[in-house]
Amino acid sequence: MARTTRSKNLDLIRWLNYGHEKTAGKLAGLTNANYLSKMATGDMAIGDHEAREIERILTLPVGWMDRDNTAMLAMTPTEFELYQLTKQFPDETKVALVGFLASMKGQQTVGVAGSTRDSDA
Repeated sequence: MARTTRSKNLDLIRWLNYGHEKTAGKLAGLTNANYLSKMATGDMAIGDHEAREIERILTLPVGWMDRDNTAMLAMTPTEFELYQLTKQFPDETKVALVGFLASMKGQQTVGVAGSTRDSDA
């Protein structure tokens, strides 16, 4: 079975946050250490119920298991700075910012010197 976003995220939780045994202990009501290992390596699927329970037990936001959290480990300094800056804003502002950035997609190109300019120019 191939690794999935969920299995990679469980592996991320297992090794970066708690370690295998501590994670297995926290998730004891859901699974055991053997199944946890199989889910994290992609040998066993993580269903919707299991994903939501992992999020609930570990107090992660709903949907956390379904997004590519390992990509955050490879953020550029600018991407990380943007992330840090946006954390301070209320949710309504974050939603507006996401909408604004989404509307900007494809409207700008990078010039020779690295500056941005409108693609219609």
